Amino acid sequence: MIFETLYRLKAKAELVMMYPDKMMSPTETSPQSNEAKLLVKARDEYGVKLVPVSVQRRAGGDATWAESFTKLLAFNQTQYQRVLNVDSDATILQPMDELFLMPPCPVAMPRAYWLFPKDKILSSQLMLVQPSEVEFDRIMKQVETSAHNDYDMEIVNQLYGDSAMILPHRPYDLLTGEFRGEEHQNYLGTDREEFDPVTIYNEAKYLHFSDWPVPKPWISMSENTRQDKQPKCSTKNGQEDCSARELWNGFYTDFSQRRSTVCDTTSKSRR
Repeated sequence: MIFETLYRLKAKAELVMMYPDKMMSPTETSPQSNEAKLLVKARDEYGVKLVPVSVQRRAGGDATWAESFTKLLAFNQTQYQRVLNVDSDATILQPMDELFLMPPCPVAMPRAYWLFPKDKILSSQLMLVQPSEVEFDRIMKQVETSAHNDYDMEIVNQLYGDSAMILPHRPYDLLTGEFRGEEHQNYLGTDREEFDPVTIYNEAKYLHFSDWPVPKPWISMSENTRQDKQPKCSTKNGQEDCSARELWNGFYTDFSQRRSTVCDTTSKSRR
């Protein structure tokens, strides 16, 4: 789905998908499993270069994040000068090719604005990486010596917390949960600006589905949960404003509709 969007938006950078090497050969021509069919679709319809990798899993700890180390293999893609690594539980809203023109640095990331200012840590949901054998070796050694509950986000903060180039979270790391919140100063960066859901949505480029306790968008949400957790309407200038609610519901509806279309393995290729 991410690559379909990038293809549709005519992103200028090459599209690369790291995927578990057990799924299929990158040159497969007769895929059998649904996973293989989707990989071939990404390759043949959206021009994606397939890079099989060995999934990096850590025993123990939280099973949710046990394989999150795998994204750090982006630092090992030394066939590229820069790699923009994005989490897949997200929607890309606008092209982000301009990030590849930033000054050289080992890694650039936004801060986890929702934890600011108490915790000034980096968010690994979107990382602009300068692949390097030296940096990849540093990362692997850090993984080996990290604590039981340290995962990808902890690793990059331990190594780059004080040296990474900071990307503005606005517009590169907007959480869906922001539309349910009541305090928006952390995202806006000021207490003098009013939170306008439509304006924020229109400027955003990367929307990350983070809405606890609302489930991730590929997991069915009950109508009761939707009704209970959706943003409340507000009153502005004597008029009811439900734009945050409409946008928030739209994020999940859009994801579901695109998933049913893009990930349909029964349809024939358009090429």
